[in-house]
Amino acid sequence: MNRIHAFFASAALLVGGIASSASAYVEFLHTNNTPYSSWSSYDSLENMAANTSAKAAGNIAPAVAKKDSFFTDGTFFYKITSNAQGDAGQYNNLYVRYQSLKDLNSDTGGETFAMNGYGMYYDDEVIADNATGRFFRTTRYDPNSPVTIGAYAYSSFADLVNNNYFYANGIGNQDTPHDCQFWCWNGKFYRTNVTGPTGASTVTGFNVYNSSADLYNNTPAQTIASTAGYPGSMRFLAVDSSLVPLPPCVGDLNEDGVVNGADLGLLLGNWGACPQ
Repeated sequence: MNRIHAFFASAALLVGGIASSASAYVEFLHTNNTPYSSWSSYDSLENMAANTSAKAAGNIAPAVAKKDSFFTDGTFFYKITSNAQGDAGQYNNLYVRYQSLKDLNSDTGGETFAMNGYGMYYDDEVIADNATGRFFRTTRYDPNSPVTIGAYAYSSFADLVNNNYFYANGIGNQDTPHDCQFWCWNGKFYRTNVTGPTGASTVTGFNVYNSSADLYNNTPAQTIASTAGYPGSMRFLAVDSSLVPLPPCVGDLNEDGVVNGADLGLLLGNWGACPQ
């Protein structure tokens, strides 16, 4: 009955949601816990840096192991993971592509692509630039290396899968700590700054780069200090706010994804005094 009573309040929230969707903004997300079991989101990088005005952006169930990673190209959401062969070694060797962040969170309808003839060390990352369609893969000397030495650039997801890169170079003179995390949105590239031992570091700030070349050369346009104390192992994303799952709508009484006459019928059918 609580869902029935909340109908009119939720209808007001729905109207607000429709109005806000017309003016989408960049939303910044990070994972919570290890293994990764949920996302938090923020309407600005500054708010994420200070852990201010956080919103829940979905639970990840089943939870995802720390050795795995996430990225988005603006159309699909991806998980970097491994099959049994990869688990037996030190490499991730699969990309799993999902239609939405909601599907990634629930591991629903994923399409698996095997990395053709290569693998990625656990915790290494892919950066997808939705503005250009390019993909970048970070790399190290070996799985125990404390630094990320460089990245490969690919023209498409197919090239990434087949490791047909068109460019490779070092990142920041090969002194970027391995725990630094990378992501991109609308041509802007982002990287965490960390302090502390590899595997147990803390995020101290976020670098913003105006291009992939600036990222390669570690020439940030802006650095935002972080006071939130995030673990260096967190995963980060930036996306259009329209791509972030909305919280459950309490007005959707029959849980079919819309608030309409069917829900009103349920409301009217239950009109009257509530049972004690």
